[in-house]
Amino acid sequence: MNRIILIGNGFDLAHGMPTGYNDFLNDYWETTIKEIQKIEGKDKFENDDLIVEKVPEKWRAEFTYLAFKDNLIFHNSKLVFKNKFLKIITEKKYLQNWVDIENEYYSLLKNSFNSIDIINQYEISELNRDFKRVQILLEEYLLKTEKEFDKNLRIPRIKSTIGHKIYYPLKLKDFTEEAINQKTEIEYNRISKDIKGLKDDIVSMDEFSSENQRLIGRLNIDKSEAGIKKEIKKILISESAINYFELVPEQTLFLNFNYTFNDLLYQNQNEFDTFGSNKKTETKFIHIHGSLIKRDNNPVIFGFGDEIDESYHSIEKLNDNRYLENIKSIKYLETDNYKKLLEFLNGGNYQIFIFGHSCGISDRTLLNTLFEHQNCTSIKPFYHKKSEQEDNYSDIVRNISRNFNNKVEMRNKVVNKEYCEPMT
Repeated sequence: MNRIILIGNGFDLAHGMPTGYNDFLNDYWETTIKEIQKIEGKDKFENDDLIVEKVPEKWRAEFTYLAFKDNLIFHNSKLVFKNKFLKIITEKKYLQNWVDIENEYYSLLKNSFNSIDIINQYEISELNRDFKRVQILLEEYLLKTEKEFDKNLRIPRIKSTIGHKIYYPLKLKDFTEEAINQKTEIEYNRISKDIKGLKDDIVSMDEFSSENQRLIGRLNIDKSEAGIKKEIKKILISESAINYFELVPEQTLFLNFNYTFNDLLYQNQNEFDTFGSNKKTETKFIHIHGSLIKRDNNPVIFGFGDEIDESYHSIEKLNDNRYLENIKSIKYLETDNYKKLLEFLNGGNYQIFIFGHSCGISDRTLLNTLFEHQNCTSIKPFYHKKSEQEDNYSDIVRNISRNFNNKVEMRNKVVNKEYCEPMT
């Protein structure tokens, strides 16, 4: 069996790297306000995104968008947005204290051809232009953040806690019944010849491998084949399973949805407890949404990915490529990352560990491929514990459900909360 470590923005945040959309917008406004204040008392400030007519001479000692707006109103100054998308995501962020930029783009994309309000309709070319500008600003912010962030300052406890979970042996109780039964058959077939030899008094236990000795010594080999399999299955789903079976994943794929490289902190599995097994998992890394480093030849993918949404089919029928400019599933074809991912999925049964990914609909096309694939046998969310009484396990699971067409399959694969734990 294999394992996928599904990495989202919460993974960066857990390591103390402020890479969320809120962090980006807060930084943008703090930087912009400071630039405007440098020319206080002037008639006008202008950059690529906005214009301030009649720059105030006095300012409140805050660098938030709301304080900025209040100050402009107080001094009868006027703010004009050249980038309407920036205005929309900023105001939504301050209204509800969060914003999903990719979701907001898709909502505006749909409105651009569905809206009956022609006067306020966001023309698609203008929307794409403004969205591209925000992408550039986001990339600049993330590059600055990664450069400023000292990897040596990460809390060692966080790294140790997460690394221990990433490389923990497989727990069969997390898997579907079908996967457990398959593993039971594999383990029975591995020892069946030795059991037959014992029953026929042809061989002795001393001639078996130490692994087979431990397992056979635990079983009642006088039982029927079905009875022995039942015992093996019981041990497989027990906490002591690692004492009797080799449960290190064959391969572990770090599937990173971020543009940063915190996943590489965990590339040396020897740093973490592998529970005394001589076997090591083969590690692989895919930055499915691209890299900020140009020499990687892995361009940033920023947009929306939900071909399941009913409106998407209407968009395709428009026969206007401008509406498909920022659709992720099309951009995946620009590199071989998606092909490598499919090769991994088709390579055998796998379990998914979710680390800091909300599983929202902006990635629904890809997540549906991962979750509903016939080789996916377990989906285990590592949730964020906000307090002793509150965590986001239920939020993650509700989002996961939106990525499934087959809800029965969803309930079969998603690990229940009793068997899950916080990421840190």
